[in-house]
Amino acid sequence: MISLFRLLWAAPLIAFLAMPAAAQTKLTIGTAGGGTAVAALFAGKEEGYFGKRGLDMSILMGGLDSNMPSALLAHSLDIAATSATTFFQAIDGGLDLVVILGGTATSKRPTDEAVLAAKDSGIKEPKDFIGRKVGVPGIGAALHVLYRYWLTERGVDFHKVEFAETLLPRMRDLLAAKTVDAVVAVNPFIGQIVDAGVGYIAVPLAGEIPSGKPVIMYVTTREWADGHKSEVAAFRASIIEGADFVAAEPDRTKEDINRYAKLPPQVLKVAQLSDQAPKIDTADLDWWFGVMKRQGMLTRDIDVKKLLYP
Repeated sequence: MISLFRLLWAAPLIAFLAMPAAAQTKLTIGTAGGGTAVAALFAGKEEGYFGKRGLDMSILMGGLDSNMPSALLAHSLDIAATSATTFFQAIDGGLDLVVILGGTATSKRPTDEAVLAAKDSGIKEPKDFIGRKVGVPGIGAALHVLYRYWLTERGVDFHKVEFAETLLPRMRDLLAAKTVDAVVAVNPFIGQIVDAGVGYIAVPLAGEIPSGKPVIMYVTTREWADGHKSEVAAFRASIIEGADFVAAEPDRTKEDINRYAKLPPQVLKVAQLSDQAPKIDTADLDWWFGVMKRQGMLTRDIDVKKLLYP
């Protein structure tokens, strides 16, 4: 017979074990691409960094980068991983968005961002792009602006180049079909295109533009951030931990990425992981503002100090 003492001792433990798990806050984050630029996000999800901080994070992939601000405004997303240029255009258009963390930044590794020309296109130097059609993952997105910056620095009027909005996963097929003459891409899509033999690196863009400038940033509406300060803090800590994991465990990170990207194993195996750069400051944002203003993309002055969420 079980003693009364043992029953009384066991009762609290049984009650504790029967309690439901602590509720987690459900958040949805959107990203236009499935590349390595948001590796820390995938690692944060798959390695449990969000979960241990009480965040049940859903990742929505696909679509165009330029659609991210409107999705935030419509509450379809809580947070978006979007390009610096898309962010600034949204601010210029009157949206009250803020940056809560950096994602990835330009580096000097030549294949982090590159312009790939179609096989037999004959493109070898800057002036060869004049009159050609170049696919970019969003008109006005970071890669588009960086490429135009590169053309301008080399004396080519980017208005003489035709640009077409092209999803990153479709770039290989469009080059193969000669629908476009060149594309501006990131890894792992660069490796995918080169390995397929449909294109070659005409411009190792990353090696020829300033390094350390944010390409992808995590942004949200100021209203949402003000109402979810604890979630913002938890998200930041998770991404920072995810970035450390990416640096320490690149092979495991690639597995995390491919649970979403679904790329051929041979492509992902040789892909370089973009440097994750959570730290971001007003000087970084000010550089983008200057470049975009010179390209005629912004219509008014912006106080960049107000764009970084405290």
